[in-house]
Amino acid sequence: MQASAPSLPDRPPPRRRRFRLRAFTLAEILMGLGISSFVVGGGLWLLVAGLKTSTRTTNTTLNDLSQWGIASRLWIDSRIANGISIYADNSNANVERWLRKLVDQRGNFIVFSLSATDGSSRTYYTKLSGYYYDSAAETISRFDYDVPVADQSGNRTLEQILSDRRDAIMATYDVVARNVDLTHPDGLFICRTAGTAASLSCTVTAGTENAAYEKEKTIEATFYVRS
Repeated sequence: MQASAPSLPDRPPPRRRRFRLRAFTLAEILMGLGISSFVVGGGLWLLVAGLKTSTRTTNTTLNDLSQWGIASRLWIDSRIANGISIYADNSNANVERWLRKLVDQRGNFIVFSLSATDGSSRTYYTKLSGYYYDSAAETISRFDYDVPVADQSGNRTLEQILSDRRDAIMATYDVVARNVDLTHPDGLFICRTAGTAASLSCTVTAGTENAAYEKEKTIEATFYVRS
């Protein structure tokens, strides 16, 4: 007979250790809130600073584009035309031949005209373009107008076309600059040589009324018509 192995006593199951979660103290909670507030505040400061920088950069770019745009448009229009006329404004009362500005005189309405002569040496106009400064709105508007054949064949004067076709011409107005201030109270444009040369002088401000966002530049340009 084989001897049976002695039986081992049953071991009690191992006890599971219970870990008790320790609550945060008031000091730790306050410290955590302080760190969180610092991080969030720093992030908001960086966001606002970045927005201001972006806005200033955008305004500077807009100013540069406005300066380049006005000067280049005037130069292009002057090279297409063969005549320049400046008036006090675009009202019919001031659009008269005898009211055209002479050397060193200023006005807020400039007209570039393209004209030719017929067999009888009479002048007729084929195309008009120009700029008008609205002092109340502080804007510069550009117009481009093809003179009707009836006005060409009728040899109508420049002032007759500007007066009689005023509504049609104004319908082509397009604002090309805003927030424009005069550098001289008498007008935006100055006559350099009657009929052939003129200058523009103004300041343009981009941005809001907040000084931190404003950017001002002076725009000056002189232009001549082709001979």
